[in-house]
Amino acid sequence: MIWIVDEIETRPGMGEAFLNAYMADYAPGNEARGLTLVHKMVEPAMWLDDAPNRLLLIWQADHAGSVWGAKHQARGDEAVYRWWNETAPQFILSRKRGTYAPAESLEALANV
Repeated sequence: MIWIVDEIETRPGMGEAFLNAYMADYAPGNEARGLTLVHKMVEPAMWLDDAPNRLLLIWQADHAGSVWGAKHQARGDEAVYRWWNETAPQFILSRKRGTYAPAESLEALANV
């Protein structure tokens, strides 16, 4: 298993609106590219009106090939570009993305 983690800091009061838009406008495309959303976590554990929320959105991929395939498809998708460059900025202050694998799997994953 490999996990792709979007870590989002929302603008004050925009956490819930961001998550709703993400689920409606971005998540279906990621699922169509073969990824599965396994966790939607929010910090703190309530929507804030006057401060940022931090969200961890964790996608699962079965293997390295599915990660690379999804990334390749997303790079050529105008909807993905518009989402992160035109839509998402109205909701977010920052975004980080990481791709993670279990430490005990690294040797096998590196053998491609």
